[in-house]
Amino acid sequence: MLFLLLTNALDSAYPLVMKAAIDQIQAKAPLSDIGKTCLIFLAMMTGLAITRYGWRANFGRFHTYAAEHIRQKIFRHITSLGPNFFHKNPVGELMSLLTNDVQSFRQAIGPGLLILADGIIYILMVLPIMMSLNWEWTWKTLVFLPLVPFLIWKVMRLIHLNYKIQQERFSELTGIAQETVGGIRVIKSFAQENNRTQLFNGISAGFEKACNKVARVDSMFIPVMEFGVTSGSVILLFIAKDGLYSGAVTIGTFFAFQRYIQKMVWPMTALGMGFSNFQKGYASFDRIKEVLQTETDIPDNGTVEIEKFQTLEFKNVSFRHKTSSVYALKNVSFTLNAGESLGIMGPVGAGKTTLLNLLTRMYPLEEGQILVNGHDISSITQESLRRTFLLVPQEAFLFSDSIADNLSLGLSERADIGEIQRMTEIVDLTKEIDSLPHKFDSQLGERGVNLSGGQKQRLTIARGIIMKTPVLVLDDSLSAVDTRTEKAIEQELRKTHGSLSRIIVAHRLSSLKSVDRLLILKDGHIEAWGTMEQVRETSPTFQKIVQIQGLGDHHE
Repeated sequence: MLFLLLTNALDSAYPLVMKAAIDQIQAKAPLSDIGKTCLIFLAMMTGLAITRYGWRANFGRFHTYAAEHIRQKIFRHITSLGPNFFHKNPVGELMSLLTNDVQSFRQAIGPGLLILADGIIYILMVLPIMMSLNWEWTWKTLVFLPLVPFLIWKVMRLIHLNYKIQQERFSELTGIAQETVGGIRVIKSFAQENNRTQLFNGISAGFEKACNKVARVDSMFIPVMEFGVTSGSVILLFIAKDGLYSGAVTIGTFFAFQRYIQKMVWPMTALGMGFSNFQKGYASFDRIKEVLQTETDIPDNGTVEIEKFQTLEFKNVSFRHKTSSVYALKNVSFTLNAGESLGIMGPVGAGKTTLLNLLTRMYPLEEGQILVNGHDISSITQESLRRTFLLVPQEAFLFSDSIADNLSLGLSERADIGEIQRMTEIVDLTKEIDSLPHKFDSQLGERGVNLSGGQKQRLTIARGIIMKTPVLVLDDSLSAVDTRTEKAIEQELRKTHGSLSRIIVAHRLSSLKSVDRLLILKDGHIEAWGTMEQVRETSPTFQKIVQIQGLGDHHE
């Protein structure tokens, strides 16, 4: 701001130096006097170049840093929110927020703030100089100036409204593009390329229309601003002629005044552009603020750290999603001790995955209690809880990184290559990885797109085993492995993790044949609980599963 102040002071003063030089020439002053005036002018222009560089460099650094700060703040806040938030907010909209809206906010607090301040400072400096040169010329040439604030206010409101609509259309466009690219295999499988293209083109056309509407409103600024000021040059030619003819006004004064009228074009334009950028940024900040003010439904307020897992107890746990009136779980109670294994079975929609999400605090618990080592789950830090109960989800997700780094995701540093190889041998992936050009350093595409579904699932199981956590939770993760690999995984868990507890959700009896306890869920209720034999006697659901899959698989 100091550099900007100096820049405007020098820029406002140099027409007076030009006035002096022209008057000296008209008066046939000595060449030495004209030379001194020229040196002053040269010095002023050199100083102007230095100060202009100063404010541009400093302002650029400021708004770039501010944008980076708020981008990190949004990202950090988003990662603290629970699944309910992401169910309501599409990925494309969040991507637009982190990129387009942050950029618009940066333009407002950077160039927008700068040119707005520049215009205001310039007016405060130039107007007094114009009045000192000729008060009558000033008010007559700037007669249309009072109309400018009203026009700015009108256009400003239109920009705010239309730019918000533009950002919403951009979010829709980003969302459909992300969804199409992510689901390209399904789209091709169902031969829906043309239909999807038509949908994309329709949304893209809506975005184009919104952009054009903003552009039409925005383009009104400069013509409005320039008309109010440049019309003053025409007025000046009429009102200055008598003074020039009589010699009451010097040519230097006329030249300087005309330069100041031209200079008033910029501050008026700057006010318009500044308010325009501010309105665009304000519309974006409304969206940013809405996300930042969204409170997480799973606050990490716990203080207890789990040193060693001893017991897990569900006590009358009930849960229903906010969008549903039906309970996903109802009065669920069971206990798991260290070293024990628990199998969970039930039909689709029985509440199996919901139970695991409550255990790992992906969803808030509102009815009942979940106790770990006697501590309520909300009193335990989320990091400690999730490092105790490591969830290998049903949907395999891999990052755009090397295979080795994906396997070492939860570790503080990359795992030893020998350990990595041993884990991939257990899940029967070593030969397939060895066939890749860079083996374990081979880069995976987005979501592991260059691997098959079964390969991705086995890699995520290996990633979970390598962590050696107290409780390994498998959410139907074994469905993508064959019986031989399943047996190898079971042996590894028994051999290298003596005190390891396991919670396994599965639909295959072979995946659960060695568990200590079975929990059968149906419609969110516990239908049966106990050993395999106890459950077989009391659970109609389990009896039907045995009947369908065959006793041989169970007793294998």
